[in-house]
Amino acid sequence: RKLDCNCLQIFSKSPRQWNAPPLDSLRVADFRAAWQKSAFAPLVVHDSYLINLAAPDETILEKSIRAMIDEVERADFLGADFLVTHCGAHLCKTTASLFDNGESGEQKGLKRLAESLKRVLDATPNARVKIALENTAGQGTCLGGTFEHLGEVLQAVSSDRLAVCFDTCHAYAAGHDLANDLENVLKNLDERVGVHRVAVIHLNDSKGTLGGHLDRHDHIGAGLIGHEAMKTIVNHPQLRDKPFILETPEIETMIETNLQTVRALRGEKLKK
Repeated sequence: RKLDCNCLQIFSKSPRQWNAPPLDSLRVADFRAAWQKSAFAPLVVHDSYLINLAAPDETILEKSIRAMIDEVERADFLGADFLVTHCGAHLCKTTASLFDNGESGEQKGLKRLAESLKRVLDATPNARVKIALENTAGQGTCLGGTFEHLGEVLQAVSSDRLAVCFDTCHAYAAGHDLANDLENVLKNLDERVGVHRVAVIHLNDSKGTLGGHLDRHDHIGAGLIGHEAMKTIVNHPQLRDKPFILETPEIETMIETNLQTVRALRGEKLKK
């Protein structure tokens, strides 16, 4: 409220641990009452960084699915609108072998991701919260660097409980030129995913170069996407009315500065 925000992203537990105590019913009731009073919307929860729904190792995969089910249940209990998750990594060093019917590690990883999401959705049939797949910088064997990856998974799962979280830093690092060719980036996104399925935008500038696959966020306008491109993004008619979440560095000390930058870019009157 002090920062005059109107949407919020939280963790429901430590993102660097597999397990956490169950949410306390009284504390959840207090949280939901405060949230309703605030009139913020939407509430976004980000899942654990440890989860890999595309893991080739069965032990890790099963552990990830169980953890994701728990994340959905926690987010739903809190009354969240969206649960953001990364697409995972296929972890295969080679693209194909003589014994895999010509399928690459990437293709197998996308299949595992889709199957895992189906299991999570089937295990939480009454949950209201939607799962938003986040695009990645395409680093290493991480899936989700291309919009084709997101589109394939959405098509394979075919559920209205799936959406997309679009991260500007990740997109730029993956090779989508937001700085100089936003219209074609959005055209590609619309063709492969559908811009209407973008539920949340992570608004971050990029320390890394275009196509460099470096997942390093920067302050708004201070990175290689730059001030003018950020202005175009936050005012674009296909994006302007979507919720923007800042994941910029030094969140404790710089969040207000970044918020003021975004508001200035949008032509909004700044509060003193």
